[in-house]
Amino acid sequence: MTVKSIVTNIVCVVVVAPILAAVIVWGCWVLIPEPPPPPASIEPTASQTDNASSAHIRPAPHTSVSGRTVYMANCARCHGVSGDGQGTEKLDRPARSFLEGGFSFGNTTEAVRRVVQHGIAGTPMPGFIKTLNGSQTKAVVKYVLSLSPPSPPPSNDAELVVGNRPMAVRGMLPPHGPGDAPEPRGLLIGGTDGLTLAYNTNDVSFRAARQGKFVRRTDWEGRGGTALEPLGRVIHRAGPWPTFFIGDDPISAKFLGTSIRDDRVSLRMAIDGASITEYGKTTTYHDIPGYLRILDIDGNANGLSMSLPAGSSLAVLGTADGWSWWRSGPDVIGVRGGRSGIDRFTLPASGSVEIMVLPGLDAERAAAVGIPLDRQERQRVMPS
Repeated sequence: MTVKSIVTNIVCVVVVAPILAAVIVWGCWVLIPEPPPPPASIEPTASQTDNASSAHIRPAPHTSVSGRTVYMANCARCHGVSGDGQGTEKLDRPARSFLEGGFSFGNTTEAVRRVVQHGIAGTPMPGFIKTLNGSQTKAVVKYVLSLSPPSPPPSNDAELVVGNRPMAVRGMLPPHGPGDAPEPRGLLIGGTDGLTLAYNTNDVSFRAARQGKFVRRTDWEGRGGTALEPLGRVIHRAGPWPTFFIGDDPISAKFLGTSIRDDRVSLRMAIDGASITEYGKTTTYHDIPGYLRILDIDGNANGLSMSLPAGSSLAVLGTADGWSWWRSGPDVIGVRGGRSGIDRFTLPASGSVEIMVLPGLDAERAAAVGIPLDRQERQRVMPS
């Protein structure tokens, strides 16, 4: 290495390098901008808080349900655009006029709600519980009530009203129809759907189904109380004959009591080695309103049969849709879960049996939903 190169290296390390480093540091200090000063306060102002809250938790706009819209879509074709009962649908009886203040089971919100949801058995009025949701039902009930002239609901302290929980009462029952006798050991079960089922607890026999209000009694406190006065309209009744049989011999069931759970009242009975729990509710078969009784059998019911809840002579119609069907006067009765006969059906050893009653069902509507017709009905409805 020459003396010249040695001197050059010493100059670069001792003189040039420090100068270059100083220039770089100075440039960074000058060229990078100073950070902005901190805010005077880090707490948000009231207006900032309000704006932030409203931006994050403001609820979505709510669109109310129009009762008139629901009415026009579901009710107007029968009850008329104005509610005068003059709709475009052809019915076998006039639809109710709301303008006259006419309601089948009372002009209270609860009474009208029950009719909208569950229909009126024995009439063309169907139930909309599977069609309308809660908001739509509430809206159309309010709209229908607004069509009628205002009138205060009657008040009677002796009346027992079913609210959001079903009820069961026992006492003397009056005759349900012609040929019936008073029943000292009667039982009334009132559901939240407006259905009332009546039984005689002597042999645990079903007696009648009513729809509407529940029951009135002038004295609820005296020993045994006074006689019960059912308030609902009878939509179906059974004749005063035995319910259970072994072979051709009638036998009586033993009444064990009732129990209430949620929206159901269950009737419990014991009969020849088996225990049966029964409950009822309104139902709709296709668009036809009616009611349903369900019997849950525990134990062994082999050999037991049960008479059909008919108020008059029976005609066997046949089977359809998993049901066995009979005609009894104006009513159609279906059974599912038992082996059918002429006027009785055999209970299964265990499991469930369903008994459906469609009151006041004419042949035309029965044929329209696939229920078999008897010979006379077929000749009338479907002439050759």
